[in-house]
Amino acid sequence: MLAPLRSLAGAAIRRLGLLPGGVPDGRGDDDKLGDYVIRSESLVFFPDPPENLYQLRQWYGALAELDKFGGVSVVTQDSRTARAVRDETDFEVLVVARNRTFAGLVDRGNAKIAIYVGHANNNMVGLRSTGLAHIFLAHGDSDKSVSVSNQVKGFDYTFVAGPAAIERYAAEVLFFDAERHLRVVGRPQLPSRVSRDEARVVLYAPTWEGSQETNAYSSVSSHGEAIVRSLLAAGYTVLYRPHPRLGVSDRRYREADQAVRAIVTAAGERGEVDVTADQTDAMQRADVLVTDISAMSSDWLGQRKPLLVTVPVTPQAVPAGPSRLHAQVPRITADQAHGTGELVRQTVADPEHLATIASLAEHYLGGFDAAQATEAFVRECREAAAQRDRERAVKQSGHAPS
Repeated sequence: MLAPLRSLAGAAIRRLGLLPGGVPDGRGDDDKLGDYVIRSESLVFFPDPPENLYQLRQWYGALAELDKFGGVSVVTQDSRTARAVRDETDFEVLVVARNRTFAGLVDRGNAKIAIYVGHANNNMVGLRSTGLAHIFLAHGDSDKSVSVSNQVKGFDYTFVAGPAAIERYAAEVLFFDAERHLRVVGRPQLPSRVSRDEARVVLYAPTWEGSQETNAYSSVSSHGEAIVRSLLAAGYTVLYRPHPRLGVSDRRYREADQAVRAIVTAAGERGEVDVTADQTDAMQRADVLVTDISAMSSDWLGQRKPLLVTVPVTPQAVPAGPSRLHAQVPRITADQAHGTGELVRQTVADPEHLATIASLAEHYLGGFDAAQATEAFVRECREAAAQRDRERAVKQSGHAPS
């Protein structure tokens, strides 16, 4: 009696949208997928609710290129996520709530590789399938501690942006063969470079508050108001782009974000809040970036423009591994935030700074521009699929690999 009641209660909660944050609604199409065959050779397993879609969206372009070679299908566990991805892409999108449904789809289908863009707990549903090559992309490459999660061992290959990531994994993750499992593909998401003779627009892009003290990198509550007031007072135009998850789990950061938005909005033509899904426009319009320890700082290197990075106030929130970037670019402590305008001016005037940025771009982005990175991404996916075929052929023949 209790089991049916729990099932009914769960269904009602999902229909009414009363699930706690971060939980997929589990409203799958399982009953319609009993004998369905996935024709695509590549699966993207993204179990998360819509609030985390920013992780997948940044890979749409690269996945669209991969789709030309055998097809790409997206499998999710959230009907709301599925609706959004269907609206935004041409990929086949399936909503699967039951583990056995997913296993059946893999067994019947043509998929050779499974791709993951975040460290969702439900990734384990996909990783149970032994007939696929499992590839982890992550949704950003940075010196955050979460960039070197031990979960990486669950994947056959992890695609990283450049040598910096290889150093990070080698330094931080125990019992892990970085050379064997990591593939450098650059960042296909990088916008084309746009530069101007005079630095007028400063992009302030704080990250979110993180889930624990070791990744509490956000500056918005400790530096935010002082940074934007100082930049405006120094005559700069401020483009404010908060992380999509900023303030989701901590009310203090949400309130700080609102305060910064109010200051920027009140600046009129010299202030703008950017909450668009794609960071391309903001990065191309800005002449200088002020940000936190985050993937934004790494991606910005592709623009070859001045960069300043904040110092977190939480002592445990330090860069992971040997962070060349955070040792070489100007840093802003909370005590220095009120002088950010002058720090930006000094950085722009420093004749050595752009040479440092160019060197860091090679180290963090592998020397690839967006087009080259996309080519590398597709090439490595296809090679992983081919390697999967070779492995399966050996196992099915009953002979040990040579």
